[in-house]
Amino acid sequence: MLTSILIALAGGAAVGMSRSINGRLTMDRGAFRASFWNHFIGFALLTVFVVLFERQGLALLGQVPGWAFTGGVIGAVFVAISSYVFPRIGAARSALLIIGGQMIAGLAIDYLRGTAQFSIGQPAGVALILFGIYLTRFSK
Repeated sequence: MLTSILIALAGGAAVGMSRSINGRLTMDRGAFRASFWNHFIGFALLTVFVVLFERQGLALLGQVPGWAFTGGVIGAVFVAISSYVFPRIGAARSALLIIGGQMIAGLAIDYLRGTAQFSIGQPAGVALILFGIYLTRFSK
C-alpha cells in the first residue's frame, strides 16, 4: 500500500513538473504546439516501450471498444488547457483548480456509475475544495 501511495505522489509531482515545463513551452510556441510536442514525444517513448516490452498488448487492441479511446482526446484537451493556464495563473493555482476539478468529476462519476456510497463527508469535502478554489482565486 505504501509503495502505491509513493508512486501516486511521484506521479502527481511528474504531472506538476510536466505542466510547468509545457507552460514554458506554451509561452514560446503556443498551447496547441506545446500540447502537440508533449503528446508526440510521449507517443514516441511509449511506442518504444510497447514494442520492447508489451507486444502481446497490440494483439488485444482490436478487443477494446471504440469509446475507450476517447480518453486520449480528453487527455490531449487537458494538456492543451493546462499548458495555456499554467503560465497565466501560476503552478499552485493551476494545480489546485485541476485537482479540484478532478476530485469533483471523480465523485460525480462514482455516483453516476453507482460505485460510491453516500456519506456526509463527501459533499463536505467538495465544499472544502470549492472554498479552497475560492481562496486561491481571491487571495493576494
